[in-house]
Amino acid sequence: MPKFTDLFLKGLQPRAGRYVETEGNGFYVEVMPSGEKSFRYRYRLNGQREKVTIGSYPSMTLKIARIRHLEMLDQVNMGQSPARAKRETRLQVAAGLDPQDTFRHLAEKWIEQVLKPANKNSRQDEIYVRRDIIPKIGSKRPEAIITQDVWSCVEAVKARGHGQAARRVRSVLKRVFDYAMSHGLTQTNPASAVRPTHIARTKTRSRVLSVQEIPSWLHAIETSSIGKSIKLALRFLLLVPARKGELISAKWSDVDFAAGTWDIPEHASKNGAPLRHKLPNQAIAVLRELKQLSMDSQWLLPSSRGLGKNHISSSTMNTAIRGISGLPQGVVIHDLRRTVRTYLSELGVTPHVAELCLNHRPDGVRGVYDRAELIEQRYSALQKWETYLQALMLGGDADTNASKIPAQFGEVLQKVQADPALRRYLLSVLLEQS
Repeated sequence: MPKFTDLFLKGLQPRAGRYVETEGNGFYVEVMPSGEKSFRYRYRLNGQREKVTIGSYPSMTLKIARIRHLEMLDQVNMGQSPARAKRETRLQVAAGLDPQDTFRHLAEKWIEQVLKPANKNSRQDEIYVRRDIIPKIGSKRPEAIITQDVWSCVEAVKARGHGQAARRVRSVLKRVFDYAMSHGLTQTNPASAVRPTHIARTKTRSRVLSVQEIPSWLHAIETSSIGKSIKLALRFLLLVPARKGELISAKWSDVDFAAGTWDIPEHASKNGAPLRHKLPNQAIAVLRELKQLSMDSQWLLPSSRGLGKNHISSSTMNTAIRGISGLPQGVVIHDLRRTVRTYLSELGVTPHVAELCLNHRPDGVRGVYDRAELIEQRYSALQKWETYLQALMLGGDADTNASKIPAQFGEVLQKVQADPALRRYLLSVLLEQS
């Protein structure tokens, strides 16, 4: 496939029938027998093939056409049809309706002016807007939208079996209309009348790895074929109850090996509160290995694309564990935080220290005045948890740390002898204890 240039496009001569030249990602130019040339985009959405005209060449430049193509590509990735959006705009113009007076325009302004500036991870809410809301009510005037329209968006998502996502769609709609009301664009908020409990009951996760599942989790990760840096990251998240996003966005400038600390800066923290972790030995050992793997990148977890200029995406670890066999059923990465928090309580760590290990801060007046970081107490708590993990991995009694021989010792020994990755991991644990 040729890479389009102006010289290439100008050289395309008309033929007896129309023909196309494709650049890639569905982006192509169609040449008519009259000599007219049009940029078009062909894509597949919801199992159906669609195409849309981007513009005519040379009235639309190649540079602008590529920008429009990327915008449409993003729309498709979010479940929105560029062809349908273009048809709706034409109908609005024919009806004398200014596209800037539509809900679509309002939602786009809300995304750019409110959602993105206030949220580091705004993509999921953008998807709800573009995939689940705009196709339903995007062509309507905001003031003409009623509660039944909100329900039409919500019920379509719920019908796909996603009750919690349907609740989120209602939340997004309410926030968009709050924004509209504050700008005097509407007098009421039609989403306010829709109670979340009428959509679906709140579903909270309570999954915690059991004593038996923790070694199984680590063994499955260590013996899998996923990349070494992802293995180390998953091990780190079981040692230190950080959020996945906090580790992904971490830079080496946040780590002080001499002091044994890792700083989570304010901009990387979900609640906007910075936190310094003093790390136990195994966590430091994991970071040292990551440092070697990251080469000269500023990121702890650099992406293989772009020579480490960016960190891995938020979905990289989730995608990696999907293909691993032997993992405990029903466990997601965020469950590791809940697991650590649960066992910290069982190890006798006081609630306020355990909560601060997760960077959970007290609310209300107490939160205003209580700014203690309790770094040494948290360090002691994470050391207790590390020791507990070591006992589990070595087949010891996690309560007393007294060694015991498993009944299937011979079988376990054979597995260790036959599994280099498991052997290296157990050796690292033994070295840490020595």
